[in-house]
Amino acid sequence: MAILDYNIQAQIDCLSECAYDKFKRKEFYSCLKLHEQAWSMYPEPKSNWNEAYNTAKYAVDDSFKMLDLDNVKKWLNRMIYINNNLHQSDEELTHYIGKYKFEIKDYQGAFEDFKNVVQVAGMRYFDNEPSKYMDFYLHPEKFIYNE
Repeated sequence: MAILDYNIQAQIDCLSECAYDKFKRKEFYSCLKLHEQAWSMYPEPKSNWNEAYNTAKYAVDDSFKMLDLDNVKKWLNRMIYINNNLHQSDEELTHYIGKYKFEIKDYQGAFEDFKNVVQVAGMRYFDNEPSKYMDFYLHPEKFIYNE
């Protein structure tokens, strides 16, 4: 894995901190715009940079909190693009994909993704997540029978 130039990383970190501040102030559009600026600073190919995965993950987390599923999908695809090269976060990424599928009501797909993660990594990816995801995994019949 390549090591990002210190000055570029410092600028990206600053943008990420500003995005976090904007999110806390509920300035959601500005928050996502700052994530986009941070993303644009990574040299090509972006799939070489683990840090780019983290930038995309922060944007996905913020987009989930805003229930902005279009942006979740956009940033999730960026996480997939990077992980397809680096393969450092396979279970984490699968968990994120499961969350997205849950939100778009693809309950069968979400359950399969969550099940695959739990088989490899246990329940830890449900820690610090909204309880609806673990509740769904433990009681899928509440959702799947309604499809």
